[in-house]
Amino acid sequence: MKFALHGMISLHNNIISDIRLAKETGYQGLEIHTEKLWRYINAGLTSEAFKARLDAAELKPTAIDIIGSVEAADKEAQQKVFNEAKTLCQFANDIGCDTIQLNAFESLNALSVEDNIRLTAANIREIADIGRDFGVKFQYEGAAWTPIATLDDYYRLHDAVGRDNFGFVLDTWHFWACRGATPESISKIDQALIYNVHLSDGKRPDVGQPWVDETLLRGCLLGEGDIPLQEWVSAIQSTGFDGFYSGEFLNPQLWEGDHYETAETMLKQMRSLVG
Repeated sequence: MKFALHGMISLHNNIISDIRLAKETGYQGLEIHTEKLWRYINAGLTSEAFKARLDAAELKPTAIDIIGSVEAADKEAQQKVFNEAKTLCQFANDIGCDTIQLNAFESLNALSVEDNIRLTAANIREIADIGRDFGVKFQYEGAAWTPIATLDDYYRLHDAVGRDNFGFVLDTWHFWACRGATPESISKIDQALIYNVHLSDGKRPDVGQPWVDETLLRGCLLGEGDIPLQEWVSAIQSTGFDGFYSGEFLNPQLWEGDHYETAETMLKQMRSLVG
């Protein structure tokens, strides 16, 4: 199996340091944290220089994570998202990264799930068409507390988008935390729709209780939370998925620790689950 360092676990690194971190701790890929990438781009640094670093480290850029707020409903916000997509698609094409993550958040919370899907799908169609010109595909992740979060909603969004360069990233915590999928339902996903997998552990509010700060729910390494991760991983593997796994957490204390120790621990934990 193949493993990518997710830039979230080394949040306060820059992306050039993430390349070295991933290489020296034994990963085969790097999932690029978008805020770090924007800092790199805005500093006037080039995709060619970044690709040279990746190539020297023999790392695959597995995804750029993320273009957010893709549910934007007003024209100004939509244009901002589309402009971001164009810039990131060009960068992705330059460095040989074939996937960018999309997230919809909460600006349409007052609307029904059906309206969220309809409006979000219209934006994603535009983004997917931009990406097609660059050979880029897009993986959707629905944060657990957002309107489009369950596996059934993923399918409905996919049908509404209607583009062959649009699929899913499977995140164990988000699906488990929103009670929007089970290992059984995960095992039935067409592997062609699965672009990447995020392994993360944690806790969730009781039914009917409000969401709290995500760092209070996702602040642990794999095996330290409440998710039966082996069941979930086995379900993912049963689909035939043979792409990249990356591990995530949100923990300010771990971010202030030794990134090498954390990256090595995460890789060891993923290997024990995935085999």
